[in-house]
Amino acid sequence: MSLSLSCLGCNLNQALKVLDGLGLSPAARESAMREVLSYLSRVSYNLSNPEIMGGTWGIIVRHGGDPDPYREIKRYYNEELLAMSGSIETLIASASDPFITALKTAIAGNLIDFAAQHTFDLAELQRRIEGVLDTPLARDDSPRLRTALAGARTLLYLGDNCGEIVLDKLFIQRILREFPVKVYYVVRGRPIINDVTLADARQVAMEEAATVLENGDGCLGTVLGRVSPGFRRVFEEADVIIAKGQGNYESLMDAPRGNLFHLFMAKCQPVARHLGVPPMSIVCLEKKA
Repeated sequence: MSLSLSCLGCNLNQALKVLDGLGLSPAARESAMREVLSYLSRVSYNLSNPEIMGGTWGIIVRHGGDPDPYREIKRYYNEELLAMSGSIETLIASASDPFITALKTAIAGNLIDFAAQHTFDLAELQRRIEGVLDTPLARDDSPRLRTALAGARTLLYLGDNCGEIVLDKLFIQRILREFPVKVYYVVRGRPIINDVTLADARQVAMEEAATVLENGDGCLGTVLGRVSPGFRRVFEEADVIIAKGQGNYESLMDAPRGNLFHLFMAKCQPVARHLGVPPMSIVCLEKKA
């Protein structure tokens, strides 16, 4: 999905937000913003926003001198969701359809996104999780996902954000109760905003549910032209792929393969309009081969 002009606001807001928190001098902040603006004036708008945001992020952290400025807040959200995981697991297990409840709960965690325009806090996230039984999927290809998993030996699960990774783990554990698949959970190769990395996977003990892989890149989403050859091979060979988050949707909607399912919250107008769903609705969408 190529860049929408409104995506430029997300890039600039993210740059301002991070630079404001780095304690840089006014002159250093101005220098960084001038470089961001120069980059955005030259970059091809045929690229997806996740790839362009990766370039913006590289400029920000180079000027700030910290490759992972969100590390502490990522740990905080992981810890908070871990503390909630027992009650969420009970909610899933007691539902009439635990698979769908775990799926929708995992998507509810997609609310945690420091790059998006919407505001959120733990109270809002908890409200969404508690209301998940009554929350419809605006696009619902979950029956096809179930069918695909029933015939699969391997599942590649592309992670998205901190905190949300705890709910991913609960969903994967539910999948493993129903389907005898080998699961690979994928994190970014380098930190970018609040996207999951190997440190997040270790913090939530993701290895208890899946083999953890890095994709070799530091963009939002999964930009196939930038990932490592090893990850690309696993991507091509996996029987089923679950791709979490809007960034993975934007970067993979034209990927040359089937059995790829996007689970995310439509958090901006361009994507919601493209899908024909209300903003902030949740979707389980099969990518057509």
